Order: sequence, then C-alpha cells, then structure tokens
Amino acid sequence: MKIGIIGAMDVEVAGLIESMENIKKEEISSVVYYEGKLQGKDVIVAKCGIGKVHAAVCAQTMILKYSPDVIINTGVAGSLNSNLNIADLVISNKVVQHDFDTSGIGDPIGLISGINLIEIPCSPNIVEKIENAAKLIEKTNVFVGTIASGDQFICNMSKKEYIVEHFNALCAEMEGAAIGHVCYLNNVDFCIVRAISDKADGSAHMDFPSFVQIAAKKSTALINNFLKTV
Repeated sequence: MKIGIIGAMDVEVAGLIESMENIKKEEISSVVYYEGKLQGKDVIVAKCGIGKVHAAVCAQTMILKYSPDVIINTGVAGSLNSNLNIADLVISNKVVQHDFDTSGIGDPIGLISGINLIEIPCSPNIVEKIENAAKLIEKTNVFVGTIASGDQFICNMSKKEYIVEHFNALCAEMEGAAIGHVCYLNNVDFCIVRAISDKADGSAHMDFPSFVQIAAKKSTALINNFLKTV
C-alpha cells in the first residue's frame, strides 16, 4: 500500500519528513513532494499550503503523479464542540465545505455542485484503522465525526455556531474537505486527522503559535502509529 500524507503547514509535516528514509524530492506547481519510506511503508508527504485551492492542487497532483492508495490529511483545527480541548484528536468519517453556498438558487447550504453531496464520506476501513492508532496515544481523547473546511480561520462565536447548526461538525479547518472532494472524484480512499489547536472563538487566538506545536506533535504521532498497522 502506498500512502499519501498532506499537511498545510511546515509544522504539520516536518516531523514526518525528518523520519523518512530513501527520500526523493520533486517540486510540482510550487509544492515539494517527498517520496520514500516511513515506518517501513511507501509514503509521499507534501506541504500543500493553507486553503482549499492549495489543498486541491496538491491532492490532484499527488494522485496523478504518485498513485497513492489512500491519502491522509494531517494537521490542526479549531474546536466546535465543548468536549474538545487542546491536543484532542478528531478523525473524520465525513467532511463538509461550510463555505460552499448556492442556497440563493434553492440548493441546501453546503451542497457541492457536480457531485450533489453535502457530506463526503471517508473510507470506513481507513477510519477504523486510524481510530485504533489514535487510541494507542496515552492521555488523549479521540473523537470521530464530521470535519468542516472553508477558506476562513474561524475565530468568533457566531460563525462557529453557524457551522455547528448547519453541519454538526466537531472541528473546523481550511483544507480537509477539498482533499476529500478531490479523492472522491478520483475514487481514492481518504481520511482527515486533526489535533485541536484552538477553540475557534478567539479566546485562544494569542496562544495559537504555541498550541499549534503541541497539536501538530500529537497528529504526527497518530500518523506514525497508523503506518505501523497497515
């Protein structure tokens, strides 16, 4: 099995790249792809950049160039659920684009034109394996549910409440559903992994740089555990 791993920021993939062996690097469309071995498995790791367009470009290129069997998007997210705290882990069983809105022409909010879905489902088999890998991490709360993506850093209560009301999502970030959209179009299994870095309401905004480091280490540990089991 060949596994693609995508993160948006350096902090989300640096630990994985540092642990890789037999690395081959290639830059395509301003994204550097690292192909090699991690935990004895064939992997391709890339930092896509922040936002849905960057994420989609990276995922589509990775599929066309490297033909991964599954793509895992790892990183950090803001909590939308009061039970989620800093460094807790969220594993997607479906993804939504909270900023996709053609309701002005009568569509439900979040309906993605062309595929006619609001929720894009993840591979149950991959979700189960990642959840089991997450449970191996000590002192870590693990949640499985909807992850919402949009080209916005969520940091106010009104937007947070809007996403929960319409999508019942556990956390919000800026790339996962775009990667899921691309994988769905290409019939590639995928799953999104997020460690909580903030509360998405502005309360922890000033501490984001320190919290993101803590959260990224947790998601990196999860990916390594997952690779040991596949």
